[in-house]
Amino acid sequence: MLANRFNKGFRGSISVLLVIYLVVFSVSFLIQKSTELTFYPNIFYNYLASQIQSPFLILLINHFLLITGLSLVALIVSNEEITDRLNYFPVLVFFVINITVLNKDRISLYLLSNIIILYSLYQIFNAYRKDHVLSQIFNACFFLSATLYLNIANIFLFPFIFIALAILRPFNWREFVMIIIGFICPIFIYECLSYLFSFNQWYVFENLAELFSYFKKPTLNMDFFPFLIVTSLLLLFSMINLMAEGLGNTVKKQKAKSIFLWFLILIIPLFFISGSGYVNIMLLYSIPLSFLIGEFFFNLRSTKLANIILLIFILSSLYFLLKKTALF
Repeated sequence: MLANRFNKGFRGSISVLLVIYLVVFSVSFLIQKSTELTFYPNIFYNYLASQIQSPFLILLINHFLLITGLSLVALIVSNEEITDRLNYFPVLVFFVINITVLNKDRISLYLLSNIIILYSLYQIFNAYRKDHVLSQIFNACFFLSATLYLNIANIFLFPFIFIALAILRPFNWREFVMIIIGFICPIFIYECLSYLFSFNQWYVFENLAELFSYFKKPTLNMDFFPFLIVTSLLLLFSMINLMAEGLGNTVKKQKAKSIFLWFLILIIPLFFISGSGYVNIMLLYSIPLSFLIGEFFFNLRSTKLANIILLIFILSSLYFLLKKTALF
């Protein structure tokens, strides 16, 4: 039943997604245990998080960020033709992965960061086969660079825009120069302000050094283990599906899947950065995983099999969410 709904576009999927969301929304108010926290000195995020102390307000903001992220994924699915327009599985997969960080302790850094990354990704995909795209490229790079002040670990996505643009468009030196300008602008603005007002100058450069200071294995919450196993298997099945079915029946779909594969590769070092945890890292992976796993579900010929796998996937995520409540 689930699979039949999510391969019929927005109208078919919205009712089921709304029901699942209402269940998650209700359960989230029972959360008591702390979620994984990042240990990076993310200056603006730490300031923002410290200003909001009400657990109820924090939870509502996290839900708002989740809904905004879902809307951006749905926008990319509907408008950018990187998957079938009737395929709303990416929205469901993004939702199931991202509910794992709902909490009442702090505004979720990774939910907020994902919104900006999705917006940048939308701008880049929207530049495909268009003539005048310098402003779009600048916006994508500017906002992606600005996320460094929310999450310094996003530095690993710095090469992503270069790679995505090289895959989507023929080489144009003006566009590549605009990428560099877009990345430099937020840093330049911050450094000028910090010089004028004498606060925390050279933030990005100092914290990059701290970020790379030492590597270690990521921490694993055993309650998260079932969901991690299920998601890893789904990614494996997706890779097998790509090898069997190909990257897509249009050039743009093929290019988009190549971009998502590069996204997966570029953030692998995050697993070994001090302070990282599987839950937080999984949220950054949720963007490419949403489209790759979503395509796998859409291509499954057996509706019964798709429903069983979807149910296991959703229940494994809900299990982790429930383990943070007083119910377990």
